[in-house]
Amino acid sequence: MRRANIFAAVSAAVMLCVFPLAGHAQSPEMKIANAKAFPGGLQRGAVMFSHDKHNSAYGIECTTCHHRYDPKQPGKNLWEMGDETSCAACHSGPKPQGKIGLQQAYHKLCWSCHEKQPVAKNLPFGPRSCAGCHEVK
Repeated sequence: MRRANIFAAVSAAVMLCVFPLAGHAQSPEMKIANAKAFPGGLQRGAVMFSHDKHNSAYGIECTTCHHRYDPKQPGKNLWEMGDETSCAACHSGPKPQGKIGLQQAYHKLCWSCHEKQPVAKNLPFGPRSCAGCHEVK
């Protein structure tokens, strides 16, 4: 009986430690689709975004996309791992905190890399057409 109680306590402690960490891990792939954030609804299909491809394969740092700017020091990115929040948290609504709406924020960010020379010279450019990223409806 005592052995069973110890096993149960150890198992519970392990689960309490392990499962919260999984919740903080960045999803390897995410579907970007939020019809409420785009005026008039989505005109194109969702975008499947791969964190693994952009970070591991292409060497793009997390802070290239993720940001939390210091209002006292314009342009200074204070974002750190663990600050994860949705882009819509700041870039949607009638008056976005991020100054530009969600769709413009995604497009500005994505196009800024997809249209210029890739990080590594041996990598191809990212898709440059809408259908290159957006799912076909």
